[in-house]
Amino acid sequence: MHIEKIEHGPEKVGSWSQAAFVLIVVLTLLAVAITITVVVKLVTSEPADASTREFTEGIGISLAVLIFILGSIIYLYVKGLLQDEYVTTIE
Repeated sequence: MHIEKIEHGPEKVGSWSQAAFVLIVVLTLLAVAITITVVVKLVTSEPADASTREFTEGIGISLAVLIFILGSIIYLYVKGLLQDEYVTTIE
């Protein structure tokens, strides 16, 4: 299989791409806030408090939410902002 020609699709315009951009910015700021919160909790907590189940569950939930937000950012970028490409192949 050989790639014969790659054409870039039309530029993404319209309300969906603008909403995706705004959501990406908001989610990025939210991810930064969660990351800062997790780091501050890890650095400033006492060892006795950090070894409790509640502390580790709280950090785990924060990291799970952070991973979900990062996945949402990638999805919005691919679906909302990334240019479509059309590939023609010859077999």
